[in-house]
Amino acid sequence: MSNKVNIIAEIGINHQGNFELMKKMMLAAKKCGVDYVKSQKREPRVCLTEEQYNRVYDSPNSFGKTYGEHKENLEFSVEQWEELQKYAEKINVKMFMSVFDEVSADKMNEMGMELFKIGSAEVTKLSLLEQVKSFNKPIIISSGMSTIEEIDTAIDVLKGSDVTLMQCTSSYPSKETEVHLNVLKTYQDRYNIPVGLSGHYVNGSGAIEAAAVALGAKWIERHFTLDRTMKGTDQSASLEKIGMQNVVKSVRVVERALGGFNKQVLKSEIPIREKCRG
Repeated sequence: MSNKVNIIAEIGINHQGNFELMKKMMLAAKKCGVDYVKSQKREPRVCLTEEQYNRVYDSPNSFGKTYGEHKENLEFSVEQWEELQKYAEKINVKMFMSVFDEVSADKMNEMGMELFKIGSAEVTKLSLLEQVKSFNKPIIISSGMSTIEEIDTAIDVLKGSDVTLMQCTSSYPSKETEVHLNVLKTYQDRYNIPVGLSGHYVNGSGAIEAAAVALGAKWIERHFTLDRTMKGTDQSASLEKIGMQNVVKSVRVVERALGGFNKQVLKSEIPIREKCRG
């Protein structure tokens, strides 16, 4: 993985299962300056029990009569993902997925996905972690809703991989007081691996992400949408274009300002030094 801070626009299921909307969101995210666009791949009949699949889902955000039908309507086929991958290459942005089950992970690996995300809800799916590890590709894992012991186990399973651990709070949206950026230092000290921040808070000023980078975050992920009022459970915890632009701008400013670790007299300081110190 690059030393540069990588910024991810997590489109997730904000595309509403609409192929053309997904392409519009990918292009909008690219224009905001992100490095990656990300979505999600799941097999609802694998992820859900029969009871969960057939549960009546009567919600303003529902895309189906049952919860299973709702989830199915938010999924793209492998052929559609292959076309979206080509589109990502065309607009010069990288694309990858969060995978929710082993069937989906296999399909994305066969498709040539170069990077994999394990979402917070999947931290304890150790067989999924083992499988994704076997692909020998970089892995990002979020830590929302997880105990430190669960994270210990997940990181132990992934030991030997190119893995980045993301601080995350799994409430949608989460409060700024629930972000806990200092956990980034805890993760660095405890695991000695790259860390990042996956945010579900509303703040789109870029300040939180800038602070995360100053604390050592190498990856920043924010949910992204074209309109936070659109139908869907994740829209309200997402950034619109101006918010994502702020995040990108702030991260790049801090990235440049961090500089090196050695204190020295800079070339630009020499004339002032000679004038003031004689």
